[in-house]
Amino acid sequence: MKGMSYIMKSINPEVTPMNQTESNRLQEAVFNQTQALIDKHGARLAGTKPSLDCADDLYQDALTFADTAHKEDFHVFRGAFLGWIRLLVFNYAASLVLLWLDLPLYAAILALTSLLVLLIQFVFYMPMLDRFYPKRKARNVYGIIEPEQPVETQVIVSGHHDSARIFNFYIHQPGLYNLRTTGSIAWVVVLLVMSVVLHVVTVPAPGPLIMRIVASAGFLLVGQMWFFASRKGTSGAGDNLVASVIAWQLGRYYQQRKEAGHGLQSTRLIFMSFDAEEEGLRGARAYAKAHARDFERYPTYLLNADCLYDEKDLFFLTSDINNTVKLSDTLAQELADIAKSLGLPSKTQPLSFLTGGTDAAELAKKGVKATTAIGMPWTNAARNAVYHTPEDTLDKVSPSLVGHTLMLFSTWIDRHDSKP
Repeated sequence: MKGMSYIMKSINPEVTPMNQTESNRLQEAVFNQTQALIDKHGARLAGTKPSLDCADDLYQDALTFADTAHKEDFHVFRGAFLGWIRLLVFNYAASLVLLWLDLPLYAAILALTSLLVLLIQFVFYMPMLDRFYPKRKARNVYGIIEPEQPVETQVIVSGHHDSARIFNFYIHQPGLYNLRTTGSIAWVVVLLVMSVVLHVVTVPAPGPLIMRIVASAGFLLVGQMWFFASRKGTSGAGDNLVASVIAWQLGRYYQQRKEAGHGLQSTRLIFMSFDAEEEGLRGARAYAKAHARDFERYPTYLLNADCLYDEKDLFFLTSDINNTVKLSDTLAQELADIAKSLGLPSKTQPLSFLTGGTDAAELAKKGVKATTAIGMPWTNAARNAVYHTPEDTLDKVSPSLVGHTLMLFSTWIDRHDSKP
């Protein structure tokens, strides 16, 4: 295999690295297990029974091979993460009424409130609106494979089992997605500016009338945001159940190696499936908070994966949450180098502003060296056509990328475990 000589130099010679045959076997197991979970549970919105039941099935499976298996419940405020969207629409409509009533100061206050909520709730992923939404139980689940010698480091391999709400804008005229979303935010800024101008400056006629008409015309775009997200969920194959099952199959692989006398020497492997990633990374946040002392005790690394649709688009994140949280440049580059040694096109890149976040961010905030492997373009103008749509089914996930992800993650783990 291309690049195998490079990999072999970095691995304990007593350990045989994962080869293509083993990768193919695990890749098939990943697809079989993922499809079985989707067939059984369907869409798995965080805070619903299907998501909890899916976590329970993963937990029961982990019990059959892990040294220990765990499930940890936390609370999520269902719908809060995207709550800023309808608040923005409501406040815009109310601001227009106030503007026509010649109350521009109050219109400006509402517009500014919308932008502040957007900044806090979506840009920084802080729980500003949670208290206004129904409180529901959610569930993280993970298993642990202990090393043969005392623990020196921890490696977490992760995905998330909750699925996303369907984004209607990705179904109806997806080419206008960026205009509708970013354009709507821009109109709120325009409304704020015009309201401030009308409050502090005496604008001669017909200026005020023209400004009110222009602001009202903006509602044709902003009003569409009310229908941005459906109440229904996707099947969430590529985003992101397949990544959770990759973690599970890697856990099984390392336990089998351990039983054969070739286990990890000093690296504790944690295979993890987070809940509520689609509700603002709440599952990863709960886990990071609960295990912060473990991260202080042992150097910890997170190999997260998300949206493994196409290997030609593979890259590794160096920042997260709208480019506000720093991830590990070194870890991302090491994984990219291994990917290239396997013949994959790969690169590292930051997460662009206003494009969201991944679970890696919440652990990185607690000092974990983290990155996320992503297999699709990550911009609002260009993402995989099935992302957050009913078409996010397993046949849209790249088998080759799943197999290569298994191989490159295991290669990195083996290399790291063999370091003096």
